[in-house]
Amino acid sequence: MPRNMSRCTARILRALIQTLKPRKPDFDPPIEDYLMEIADNFMAALPSHMKILLPLGLYLLEFGTIIFVPTVVPFSKLSLEKRDKYLKGWSESKIPLRRDLIKGLKAICMIGYYAHPEVMKHIGYNLDQHLRKINVAGIDQPPSVACSEEAAQYFRNLDKEGKWGTTDGLPGKAREYSEG
Repeated sequence: MPRNMSRCTARILRALIQTLKPRKPDFDPPIEDYLMEIADNFMAALPSHMKILLPLGLYLLEFGTIIFVPTVVPFSKLSLEKRDKYLKGWSESKIPLRRDLIKGLKAICMIGYYAHPEVMKHIGYNLDQHLRKINVAGIDQPPSVACSEEAAQYFRNLDKEGKWGTTDGLPGKAREYSEG
């Protein structure tokens, strides 16, 4: 049972995870509980205003079926096929709020999905091998070499030429408007 969300929010999120999680006939690991734990930890780390807004967005997703489908059946009670179609409508919506909400929720789900050891093994991703490749001894340790000397020289040259970073804290043409 999630610690950082209500039962209703958890039900909506579980239905969303089941819908967004990649499904292949030959590979469909039962990792919904793992993804729920990741989402629960994510909710715990949110700033207080987002702990209110994210569940509101989930309720909008849940009961938006009345407006966008139209049906009185909430999102979490729809069949998997209807949820897929409903989410496609959200991701292709002309309303930016609908698109952005789905993008954010999908990002949380996909990060958790692809971080699962069973999925990493299935797609041929070896975390230890990757960490060695980027000069990191372990997941909790910084790289032994921050960047190559060639890259460091490149950034030094940008700095000398005045092409590096922002100008007086303002990006691009914004400085021109502040001087006027």
